[in-house]
Amino acid sequence: MKQVLQRMAEYNAKAMEAMLGVLEKAPADLRGKDVGAYFKSIDGIVEHMAWAIVLWLKRYASFGSYPCLQASELVTRPLDAIRDEFKGNRVKTAALLRDAGALLGYFVDELPDQEFDRRVQYKTTDGQPFERTFWHTIMQVLNHGTHHRGEISAILDMNGVSNDFNSFTTYML
Repeated sequence: MKQVLQRMAEYNAKAMEAMLGVLEKAPADLRGKDVGAYFKSIDGIVEHMAWAIVLWLKRYASFGSYPCLQASELVTRPLDAIRDEFKGNRVKTAALLRDAGALLGYFVDELPDQEFDRRVQYKTTDGQPFERTFWHTIMQVLNHGTHHRGEISAILDMNGVSNDFNSFTTYML
């Protein structure tokens, strides 16, 4: 399982970087335009993606002692402060998404094999208690990124912006 999650984390980082590269060249008015998506705009989706990874990294830090997480400002700073600092700033949000994705990859690399099948408890954003298998939560985070990159790709397609950043086989040798 660890190797699968490591490759997925590697793919996630590479596809995210490719997506951010396409977005840097996309028309600024398109990025901020309300396109009727749940998070309204491409910029809103990217902010959500970054915030969600940080949220999960904070949850992971609560599951045990993991050196890469303990040393990270993304985990030690309050979530609302991070969200407030990056909201509306494309450059900072892109950097946050890159940093959070890289930290997720380090975390998966660092996580001992015996941890993957462990049951973990956390609360949802609305305060509901949940218990899941650890590796399932990691897969959720990685799949979440794939989902939203696909959403952004569709928005770009509908607006005539060339893109192709979602294929796992494109990034993995």
